[in-house]
Amino acid sequence: MTAAESRLPLIYAGLALLLAFAVLGSLMLGYTIYMPGELWNALASSGTSEADTVIREYRLPRAMMAPLVGAALGVAGVMVQTLSRNRIASPDTLGLNAGASLAVVAASVGLGISSLAVLSLVAAAGAFLTSILVFALAATAGGLSPLRIVLVGVTFAALMNAMVEVILTVNEAELQQLLFWLSGAFVDRPLSLVARNIPLLALGGVMAAMLARPLDALQTDDATAQSLGAPIRVIRIASFVAVALLTGASVAMAGPVGFVGLVVPHAARALVGARHGEKLVAAALIGAVYTTAADILARFVIYPTEAPVGAITAVVGAGLLLVLLRRRAA
Repeated sequence: MTAAESRLPLIYAGLALLLAFAVLGSLMLGYTIYMPGELWNALASSGTSEADTVIREYRLPRAMMAPLVGAALGVAGVMVQTLSRNRIASPDTLGLNAGASLAVVAASVGLGISSLAVLSLVAAAGAFLTSILVFALAATAGGLSPLRIVLVGVTFAALMNAMVEVILTVNEAELQQLLFWLSGAFVDRPLSLVARNIPLLALGGVMAAMLARPLDALQTDDATAQSLGAPIRVIRIASFVAVALLTGASVAMAGPVGFVGLVVPHAARALVGARHGEKLVAAALIGAVYTTAADILARFVIYPTEAPVGAITAVVGAGLLLVLLRRRAA
């Protein structure tokens, strides 16, 4: 066992401990701060006091949803960067979040679908179709170069976001209903959203874990990957499906929480290296900690009003993107 491998259990344990503290902070901190004893009473009993209601009905769903969304987007970000061989790629920059958002808005407004379970599947389908369109168009435009993939993805994201705005502007009745979802936040989300999307997240996570070793081969060029016996087409299709499931379920639960899939893979790579077996686990833990911490910060940045958590993650992500672009230009 190498020195780097011997440090992995300690790294994972440290991230898990940080996540436990973040979830505890999510339950305790907000407009009203609750003590550990109040948390225990609310979670262990069926009391009807104000503290019991707030903790069980409002704090608990977001304390569960934020880590799940962060873990899913972190894993999806690692896979997208490997598929595109581009470290500034993410579900956001490739338009997957926008595709999932457009699919949900179109299904809600155009087809009158209101079932959260159906909308979760619609979001996953929207993310998957967008990934196919982005990579297909990039391939037909002269090859799957990292820069071309990102440029096509950013263009698709801008187009789809504009279409969402047009649809909601024309259908004002739906605007108020979907506005809370489009802001990218965990506040006022029902616990049922978690239960309905767990199957999609679990399937996407299992697929990502099974693809860890094949994705290691895909980090090289296609010719080298083929010489190593990697079925490139199968790996890419399966990876697209996994990314679509993870991104779609995340968007269905919290709306488009931006740039998590950009920031987290860089942190995971710095901690555990480039092998996907270790990097995917680290990305899941770091993503869970990151979004939970961002959700806590969102409660205080414009206190007493809450900011969308998507605004917090976007500020950090945009800053990192500028740094990465500057390094590439240097």
